[in-house]
Amino acid sequence: MMKPDYSFIHARLKSGKYTMNKLASAGLTLLMLMLLSRVLPLPEMPWGARSDELSMSPEMWVYSYAMLISIASDAILAMLPPLSRLKQAALYAAAAYTAYYCLFIRTPEFDGYPELAAVAGVCTLLVFFTGKRLFSSDSLFTPLFALVVPLICLFCL
Repeated sequence: MMKPDYSFIHARLKSGKYTMNKLASAGLTLLMLMLLSRVLPLPEMPWGARSDELSMSPEMWVYSYAMLISIASDAILAMLPPLSRLKQAALYAAAAYTAYYCLFIRTPEFDGYPELAAVAGVCTLLVFFTGKRLFSSDSLFTPLFALVVPLICLFCL
Protein backbone atom coordinates (compact mmCIF):
# COMPACT_ATOMS: atom_id res chain seq x y z
CA MET A 1 0.00 0.00 0.00
CA MET A 2 1.37 3.39 -0.97
CA LYS A 3 1.55 6.24 1.51
CA PRO A 4 0.03 9.48 0.33
CA ASP A 5 2.43 12.30 -0.33
CA TYR A 6 1.80 14.52 2.69
CA SER A 7 3.84 17.42 1.34
CA PHE A 8 1.53 17.56 -1.68
CA ILE A 9 -1.56 17.40 0.55
CA HIS A 10 -0.12 20.05 2.85
CA ALA A 11 0.63 22.33 -0.11
CA ARG A 12 -2.93 21.94 -1.41
CA LEU A 13 -4.41 22.70 2.00
CA LYS A 14 -2.16 25.72 2.40
CA SER A 15 -3.10 27.10 -1.02
CA GLY A 16 -6.79 26.49 -0.27
CA LYS A 17 -6.52 28.40 3.01
CA TYR A 18 -4.73 31.23 1.19
CA THR A 19 -7.49 31.33 -1.44
CA MET A 20 -10.24 31.39 1.18
CA ASN A 21 -8.42 34.20 3.00
CA LYS A 22 -8.19 36.26 -0.20
CA LEU A 23 -11.86 35.63 -1.02
CA ALA A 24 -12.89 36.56 2.53
CA SER A 25 -10.82 39.74 2.31
CA ALA A 26 -12.48 40.53 -1.02
CA GLY A 27 -15.90 39.92 0.54
CA LEU A 28 -15.10 42.31 3.39
CA THR A 29 -13.78 44.90 0.94
CA LEU A 30 -16.84 44.56 -1.29
CA LEU A 31 -19.19 44.89 1.68
CA MET A 32 -17.42 48.01 2.91
CA LEU A 33 -17.35 49.50 -0.58
CA MET A 34 -21.04 48.80 -1.21
CA LEU A 35 -22.07 50.22 2.17
CA LEU A 36 -19.89 53.27 1.65
CA SER A 37 -21.37 53.88 -1.79
CA ARG A 38 -24.89 53.63 -0.31
CA VAL A 39 -24.13 56.03 2.54
CA LEU A 40 -22.15 58.51 0.43
CA PRO A 41 -23.61 58.34 -3.10
CA LEU A 42 -21.01 60.41 -4.93
CA PRO A 43 -21.54 60.84 -8.68
CA GLU A 44 -17.77 60.77 -9.19
CA MET A 45 -17.51 57.09 -8.28
CA PRO A 46 -16.68 54.93 -11.30
CA TRP A 47 -19.77 52.77 -10.78
CA GLY A 48 -21.90 55.93 -10.71
CA ALA A 49 -21.12 56.77 -14.33
CA ARG A 50 -24.12 57.47 -16.50
CA SER A 51 -23.02 55.71 -19.65
CA ASP A 52 -22.61 51.96 -19.79
CA GLU A 53 -19.23 51.95 -21.52
CA LEU A 54 -17.68 54.10 -18.77
CA SER A 55 -19.29 52.25 -15.90
CA MET A 56 -17.27 49.96 -13.65
CA SER A 57 -18.92 47.82 -11.01
CA PRO A 58 -17.63 47.58 -7.43
CA GLU A 59 -17.20 43.85 -8.02
CA MET A 60 -14.83 44.57 -10.87
CA TRP A 61 -12.93 47.09 -8.71
CA VAL A 62 -12.46 44.52 -5.93
CA TYR A 63 -12.14 41.18 -7.72
CA SER A 64 -10.41 42.25 -10.93
CA TYR A 65 -8.03 44.90 -9.73
CA ALA A 66 -7.61 44.82 -5.96
CA MET A 67 -7.36 41.05 -5.61
CA LEU A 68 -4.75 40.75 -8.35
CA ILE A 69 -2.66 43.56 -6.87
CA SER A 70 -2.96 41.93 -3.45
CA ILE A 71 -1.79 38.57 -4.80
CA ALA A 72 1.11 40.28 -6.59
CA SER A 73 2.04 42.07 -3.36
CA ASP A 74 1.99 38.76 -1.50
CA ALA A 75 4.27 37.26 -4.16
CA ILE A 76 6.72 40.12 -3.71
CA LEU A 77 6.56 39.72 0.08
CA ALA A 78 7.23 35.99 -0.27
CA MET A 79 10.48 36.72 -2.13
CA LEU A 80 11.69 39.28 0.41
CA PRO A 81 13.10 38.49 3.84
CA PRO A 82 10.58 38.75 6.69
CA LEU A 83 9.37 42.33 7.17
CA SER A 84 7.47 44.07 9.94
CA ARG A 85 3.74 44.64 9.49
CA LEU A 86 4.28 48.34 8.91
CA LYS A 87 6.71 47.66 6.07
CA GLN A 88 4.33 45.06 4.61
CA ALA A 89 1.49 47.59 4.72
CA ALA A 90 3.75 50.17 3.07
CA LEU A 91 4.54 47.70 0.28
CA TYR A 92 0.82 47.01 -0.20
CA ALA A 93 0.13 50.76 -0.32
CA ALA A 94 2.95 51.44 -2.78
CA ALA A 95 1.85 48.61 -5.06
CA ALA A 96 -1.76 49.78 -4.94
CA TYR A 97 -0.90 53.42 -5.61
CA THR A 98 1.34 52.55 -8.53
CA ALA A 99 -1.04 50.05 -10.11
CA TYR A 100 -4.22 52.11 -9.75
CA TYR A 101 -2.48 55.29 -10.91
CA CYS A 102 -1.19 53.52 -14.03
CA LEU A 103 -4.53 51.81 -14.69
CA PHE A 104 -6.62 54.96 -14.46
CA ILE A 105 -4.27 57.63 -15.79
CA ARG A 106 -6.30 57.97 -18.99
CA THR A 107 -9.66 56.69 -17.83
CA PRO A 108 -12.53 59.14 -18.41
CA GLU A 109 -14.38 57.87 -15.32
CA PHE A 110 -11.94 59.76 -13.14
CA ASP A 111 -11.94 62.78 -15.42
CA GLY A 112 -8.22 63.35 -15.21
CA TYR A 113 -7.85 62.55 -11.51
CA PRO A 114 -5.80 59.35 -11.38
CA GLU A 115 -4.62 60.35 -7.90
CA LEU A 116 -8.17 59.84 -6.66
CA ALA A 117 -8.20 56.33 -8.11
CA ALA A 118 -4.78 55.65 -6.61
CA VAL A 119 -5.84 56.78 -3.12
CA ALA A 120 -9.05 54.74 -3.36
CA GLY A 121 -6.94 51.77 -4.49
CA VAL A 122 -4.61 52.18 -1.50
CA CYS A 123 -7.60 52.18 0.87
CA THR A 124 -8.99 49.11 -0.86
CA LEU A 125 -5.70 47.22 -0.64
CA LEU A 126 -5.20 48.14 3.00
CA VAL A 127 -8.54 46.46 3.73
CA PHE A 128 -7.13 43.39 1.96
CA PHE A 129 -4.02 43.64 4.16
CA THR A 130 -6.22 43.85 7.28
CA GLY A 131 -8.22 40.85 6.08
CA LYS A 132 -4.98 38.90 5.73
CA ARG A 133 -4.58 39.17 9.51
CA LEU A 134 -8.26 39.18 10.42
CA PHE A 135 -9.44 35.95 8.79
CA SER A 136 -7.82 32.85 10.21
CA SER A 137 -8.22 29.38 8.78
CA ASP A 138 -10.14 28.19 11.86
CA SER A 139 -12.71 30.98 11.89
CA LEU A 140 -16.23 30.55 10.59
CA PHE A 141 -16.15 34.16 9.43
CA THR A 142 -13.75 33.19 6.65
CA PRO A 143 -16.20 31.12 4.58
CA LEU A 144 -19.01 33.51 5.52
CA PHE A 145 -17.17 36.51 4.08
CA ALA A 146 -15.75 34.48 1.19
CA LEU A 147 -19.02 32.94 -0.02
CA VAL A 148 -22.12 34.48 1.56
CA VAL A 149 -21.31 38.20 1.84
CA PRO A 150 -20.52 38.66 -1.88
CA LEU A 151 -23.85 37.06 -2.77
CA ILE A 152 -25.66 39.34 -0.34
CA CYS A 153 -23.85 42.35 -1.83
CA LEU A 154 -24.69 41.22 -5.34
CA PHE A 155 -28.39 40.58 -4.81
CA CYS A 156 -29.40 42.82 -1.91
CA LEU A 157 -27.26 45.95 -1.92
